[in-house]
Amino acid sequence: MDPIIVLALGALALYLAACWIWPFSACGRCHGAGRHRSPSGKAFRQCRRCKGSGRRVRVGRRLFEATRGKS
Repeated sequence: MDPIIVLALGALALYLAACWIWPFSACGRCHGAGRHRSPSGKAFRQCRRCKGSGRRVRVGRRLFEATRGKS
């Protein structure tokens, strides 16, 4: 096999293992804080995307759950 293909498959395997062990990552909008600060910096509100938790499900974990099959 071509070495690039082997490296790509190895990187994919590592990413899938990371999604299995750590299914959540920091929210992209609030950067894991769970809230947004106002421009003055005095007030904050909960992040709508993560609903204040600061976490989101990784894309790989969502794909795993979708293909797992619900029997």
